[in-house]
Amino acid sequence: MTGSREGRASLSRARILAVDDHSPNLLALEATLGDLGEVVKVQSGEEALLRLLREDFALILLDVQMPGMDGFETARLIKERERSRFIPIVFLTARSRDASHVFRGYAQGAVDYVLKPFAPEILRSKVAVFVELFLKEQQLKRQEALLRQRERETLERESAYRYRLLADAMPLCVFFADAEGRLRQGNRAWCELSGLSASEVEDLWRSEAVHSEDREGAHAAWCHSVLTGESFEVQFRMRRQEDGGFRWFLGRAVPERNGQGLITGWIITATDIDDPKRAGEALARANAAKDAFLAAASHELRTPLAAAKMQVQLAERKYGEEMSEGPRRALAGLNRQVDRMTKLVSDLLDVSRLLTGRLSLEEEEFDLVPLLRTACERLQMLTSEHSLLLDVPEWLPMWGDPGRIEQVVTNLVSNAVRYSPQGGTVRLRAWVEGGELALGVSDEGVGIPAEKLAFIFERFGQAHGARYGGLGLGLTISQGIVVQHGGRIWAESSGIEGEGSTFQVRLPLHSSEADRELSS
Repeated sequence: MTGSREGRASLSRARILAVDDHSPNLLALEATLGDLGEVVKVQSGEEALLRLLREDFALILLDVQMPGMDGFETARLIKERERSRFIPIVFLTARSRDASHVFRGYAQGAVDYVLKPFAPEILRSKVAVFVELFLKEQQLKRQEALLRQRERETLERESAYRYRLLADAMPLCVFFADAEGRLRQGNRAWCELSGLSASEVEDLWRSEAVHSEDREGAHAAWCHSVLTGESFEVQFRMRRQEDGGFRWFLGRAVPERNGQGLITGWIITATDIDDPKRAGEALARANAAKDAFLAAASHELRTPLAAAKMQVQLAERKYGEEMSEGPRRALAGLNRQVDRMTKLVSDLLDVSRLLTGRLSLEEEEFDLVPLLRTACERLQMLTSEHSLLLDVPEWLPMWGDPGRIEQVVTNLVSNAVRYSPQGGTVRLRAWVEGGELALGVSDEGVGIPAEKLAFIFERFGQAHGARYGGLGLGLTISQGIVVQHGGRIWAESSGIEGEGSTFQVRLPLHSSEADRELSS
């Protein structure tokens, strides 16, 4: 089995652990078995267990009779350890040839039992069998590991090929970069768009493919992501090969990580967003133009409306007593329509001022309670079909613009009346809560659908379309006034008809002293 030099050389890598408390015995074992492998000599069971913690052996030659921990105890501990439990143990002893003694050795996991003095050739032949088995097992493990490695490499190549095909099939540009952020590969869409290959462009964000105005910003964001490992997102313009024009793209990148969490590369995508981006910009310009038109038109309408109002008033004073019922009703109707148009123009002007930050406040200290009472009395005179209930304390000091606060109250109460059924009740409450002045306006009307609550304060926003009238500006203006006073406003509604809605306003009190007095 081991007679040839080649065979002995192939077994020389095996390691044999020899355990005996007598040095001459260890030297004899090394002389007998040295050409079969490396003989590691130790003189106690404790030392053997320490070597087995960190080293692998083909075989253990274990003396039974040793001071302290004997061979049987050492074998038991060896077999209890996961790392060493399968290493063959051959007992060596000169103590007894009694069968019970031999059986005890086998019971502790021994594969053989050799009595001293031993014949060298017999021991060599026994050891050679275990050494060769060990080496073949190691060879099989290496072959298995090599096979697994080749399988992994094959799978990685196949995966990379499929990934490449998938990337090429995508309509968006896909790039692959290394861990340092250098571009290594781009898909077909990128090559067709730019006329370049990844090998020609190592730093995409500073290349001629990217618009000169976008390079530095995109490059800085990319460097930050590469340094921190954070995801990357930036909008930039990229040149199109066919006509040299630039289109807007949304660039995103995520890192690829290995099993230890280390970044091994980056996957970058660039999605064409040119059409929606330009459409959004066009819409913004259109909205700006619309706002400018509304502001200009509102200013231009004020003059003829003021003139019409003055003419109506002059006619009423001059011919009021002489007019018959028909002309008097017509003049009164004309007066109402002029007032309505004046209110619409005023709302449009307020919206324009809010958008441009030019809505001014004439602030002063005042008591909110008389203002609320007067507003409710005036609004009650305008509607005989609804009941307005007011619930307020004796006084509520605040600092602000009384005219603008009254405008908010009027808008909210008028809005509640508009959406309430005939005979319905609108409640206006005012109180102090959490160091703030609180207002609440509630009704028993149709309510606000849940999906409309988030947009109810937008310009021209109407929860139920134009069915109930109005331009949808009153709530927008009210929100702007409240916010300019340092407060906040929101709507609450179940969306169920008959349960109505409630608008809540919170405003700062005039002073901490008043706050303490009201809260006590």
